[in-house]
Amino acid sequence: MLPRATVWPTLTAKMRTWRRLGVQLYPAQLAASTALAGPRDRPRVVQVIGGERAGKSQWTAHEVTALLPWCDLVYLAGDNYANTEREFEYIEDNLRRLNVLAAVRKPQAGQWDMTCATGARIATLSFERGADALIATGQAPDLVVLCEAGLLDEDHFLAAFARVAERRGAVILSGTLKRARPWYVALYRQLQSSDNPYAGRSFALPSWENLSIYPAGRNDPTIKALEAALGDVLFRERIGAEPVPSPLLVFGREFDYAKHVRKVDYDPALPIWIAVDPGYAGAYALLVVQAASASDVRVIDEFYRQYETWDKAVDWLRQRDYIRQDGNRITNVELAVMDVAGRQHHADKSQIEQWRDATGIEFRCEPVSIETGISRLRDFLKSPFNGQPRITIAPRCEGLLWELAEGEQYPRDQAGNPIKERPIDAHNHARKALSYLLVAAFGESDFAAPRQVRPGHNPFADKTSRVGVELVRTEAGRLMFARETQRAARRVPLSFNRRRDE
Repeated sequence: MLPRATVWPTLTAKMRTWRRLGVQLYPAQLAASTALAGPRDRPRVVQVIGGERAGKSQWTAHEVTALLPWCDLVYLAGDNYANTEREFEYIEDNLRRLNVLAAVRKPQAGQWDMTCATGARIATLSFERGADALIATGQAPDLVVLCEAGLLDEDHFLAAFARVAERRGAVILSGTLKRARPWYVALYRQLQSSDNPYAGRSFALPSWENLSIYPAGRNDPTIKALEAALGDVLFRERIGAEPVPSPLLVFGREFDYAKHVRKVDYDPALPIWIAVDPGYAGAYALLVVQAASASDVRVIDEFYRQYETWDKAVDWLRQRDYIRQDGNRITNVELAVMDVAGRQHHADKSQIEQWRDATGIEFRCEPVSIETGISRLRDFLKSPFNGQPRITIAPRCEGLLWELAEGEQYPRDQAGNPIKERPIDAHNHARKALSYLLVAAFGESDFAAPRQVRPGHNPFADKTSRVGVELVRTEAGRLMFARETQRAARRVPLSFNRRRDE
């Protein structure tokens, strides 16, 4: 069913409604209202995050009121019915003041709904039983407002976007960043770019724009007092409506897209390492890494796919321009690390045996505790010595970047606060592979004593793999083996960090 109108109201038309209500929007609110004006040719998204007492619920109600003549059905949806009541009551009050409220029903429990004189219906909706609540209505709305949207799951947002598509409608997300889920913060950044799949925009409403409460704006004494009391991070999040990493993220404090992501290509002067976590339904993750030193580690490429098997990862690796082969053997991978699951036999050869037979690559496959793996990657995201990043990730490594920025999380309690005893074991395949590699190459800690190397001993050889034997079959491996042996003979303690730095 097509919408009754092929356009949204102009900003001028909206302002006429607000003048009748005696409403004057703040600058940030007015900017948000420009996003739903003009052609109605595709579904759109408008996200508004607000500081405390910034008037986000009031803006939502004023915007919906101005849009109603262009709508037949509007849903106010939330994690539960209680989270939709404030917006509903603000809209109800607006319609009463405009003398266009036809009917209203507000039972003590369950769905509220009202009808205005234009025939438009506004109803509340609860996601307590899942994202299918919208589908179960059997109706296509013009507008879905997600109230306290930061508390919802991404599936709820995607269900709303799909539901408004039929009528070329819109989704409005309104909420604070307090206890917001990682996807909500990531969506804000995504909508800041004009090149996004939702034809959407995101806006921040800082608390100090509410001049009725803070007359001096940003310099109001109360705002200054809050800044001093809350500290930088909490103030930016709760008052400034500035996106900060979600506390649910395992690497939220350490990972910074601006610091850790830049274009890095293969450097023929550096060895190639690979790290594998052989997932399936989650993802089969393979990372290609190079390191100039312990302070310059580069993740240059990635294979990250769901429902793929080891042979597809091998095919992908063979197609890389930087891979050298001798027949079926891949000859220039100097260090390969895999999750201990790679040793398992499932009525067939193990992963490490499959890789060995197909490519000649021998994997180290040693257990690394969850705590050690997380701690070691944190050391490289933010050096314990100077706070600077020691690792760079190429933009093409989208799976790893997603896991760091959104995927790997701590469980949460009923209030949405993180339970930081142990992360949820999901959305972490590439991250775990990288952690294994860092531990294998640089040890479990920067403060651990360097490994002693006996003459003639390859430190990459261990009881569970034949990597030492395989390394010396290549020219690079022979040079590495000789270098290690010579240094050990001079009784020089050797760690991988020192060898690369020297």
